[in-house]
Amino acid sequence: MTPRDLTAMAVFAVFAAGPAAAQTVVSTGVVVRGVTVPGAGVPGMKVPGRTCDFSGEETYPNGRMTGASVQCRAGGNLANTIPGLPQRFNAYCVIDASTLKGAPRLITAPIPGDANHCDLSGITPKDATGRFGGAIWR
Repeated sequence: MTPRDLTAMAVFAVFAAGPAAAQTVVSTGVVVRGVTVPGAGVPGMKVPGRTCDFSGEETYPNGRMTGASVQCRAGGNLANTIPGLPQRFNAYCVIDASTLKGAPRLITAPIPGDANHCDLSGITPKDATGRFGGAIWR
């Protein structure tokens, strides 16, 4: 087999596999950010003094995040958006996607085992932390 044959086979394999999952902008429904906190609490109750901190997220030179992991689903509610959130998170913060108007960008970014995985970008870690507010026990 020649290098040209191998290249042709590789190109065919890419097209035969079909398109990758499309990333779409989400502007409705809830946005959930998981957090791990020490201890345990009553599900649905606030975790005293805890927020969902975005300070460790990668940023562009302008200080805005490149893409923080969150859960979202267009038109989704907590019950149909939180599945797929890794079990290591015993708490979460939640906001309405409609509050992210302006510079922030929220897009679907499904990963294996989590169809509701999304990326939040174009917002500073400080602003994201402030918008998501306090954590709630899972």
